[in-house]
Amino acid sequence: MLSHLDVSDLLNSPRRDVLSIALDVDPTKPENQAEPPAYRIWLRNELRALLDQLPKDERKRIKEIIGRVEAFIEQERPQGRGLAIFAADDLWRVHVLPVPLRNLVRFGRPDVLPLLWAADEYEPYAVLAVNRERAVLLIAYLGGTVVAEADVLELDTRHWRFKSGRPPTFTKAMGTGASRGTERDTFEARVEDHLRRLWSGAAEGADRWLQEARVDRLIIAGPEEAASAVRNLLPPAARAKLVAVVPVPGEADPDEIHRLTMRVALDEEHRRERALVEDLLARAPAGAGTVVGLGPALDALAREQVITLVVDRDVDGQVHRCTRCGFVTADPRPSCPVCGGPQEHTGLTQVLPLLARQNGARVETVSGEAAAQLRAHGGIGAILRYSVP
Repeated sequence: MLSHLDVSDLLNSPRRDVLSIALDVDPTKPENQAEPPAYRIWLRNELRALLDQLPKDERKRIKEIIGRVEAFIEQERPQGRGLAIFAADDLWRVHVLPVPLRNLVRFGRPDVLPLLWAADEYEPYAVLAVNRERAVLLIAYLGGTVVAEADVLELDTRHWRFKSGRPPTFTKAMGTGASRGTERDTFEARVEDHLRRLWSGAAEGADRWLQEARVDRLIIAGPEEAASAVRNLLPPAARAKLVAVVPVPGEADPDEIHRLTMRVALDEEHRRERALVEDLLARAPAGAGTVVGLGPALDALAREQVITLVVDRDVDGQVHRCTRCGFVTADPRPSCPVCGGPQEHTGLTQVLPLLARQNGARVETVSGEAAAQLRAHGGIGAILRYSVP
């Protein structure tokens, strides 16, 4: 599983010699089914363009790294839809993801924003799949599904002293009518008791797991009777995390359950993103706890005001960073306004995640409609801990 912790060492690295690559290698896309695939052609052209832009003294060293990357891409067909590579003289990191990444090539500081977007967009969510025989808790993350916990109860009537169905034909008419009604009522009561215990246990088990795993989204999947019953039995903490109840056939396997619930989870994530950006933009003009735009966001980060940094997943641009104290600004200056040190020209996405972490802010990347709204304001905004007049 990919998490923000997987790239902590890259985030905190002071290196300026890292080749960062993100690729859409989705094999279901026609352009990637050709030989050579489209991503390989695109990467080759971008790497050549990068070489042309570098100073001569850096070209020889970076050529060797590029050669290693190209050999890897030529020999390997990634078993996923997204590929991220971080390469340097003594560094080689490959992340294969089940989701496509936006094609990107950077040289200098490690650019981990594509991985942060993937982890944010496809946050883990729990699926509690229930029917009349079993309850299975699945954790879905980045397009993959694994069984996290399972509680299985088979309602096997062979071990019960009374049976369902038609009684023997040789019973007496009076006895048959009376006993069949009594047996049916008792049988149904036993079934209902087992179901109640199964569904109650599933609801309580899911609640415990959500708290222990710190997962904030839950989807209940199954036939209407079972799904509705479990929803009503959820403890309050788990009910607050419930995203949706999705009708799923009782015989569905984990792959089908995942396919039927993933779209619901993504729709909910995009709804949250739109609400976040709309709130941020609505409050910014009055200075009511938010700012938008690159300059104001960087200033707020420097003052450690930012709780959440909201960023368009495709944000791009250049900033100026002091090589002595690390101060970052959007304005070109001959020297650092804080310590007077020299400034370097660097990509925004190469320093933004580290800057956020150093100043105690979390990064929320957005896409789709939310990103389009934010893009009109520089593709970046911030929710603040406090406001400064």
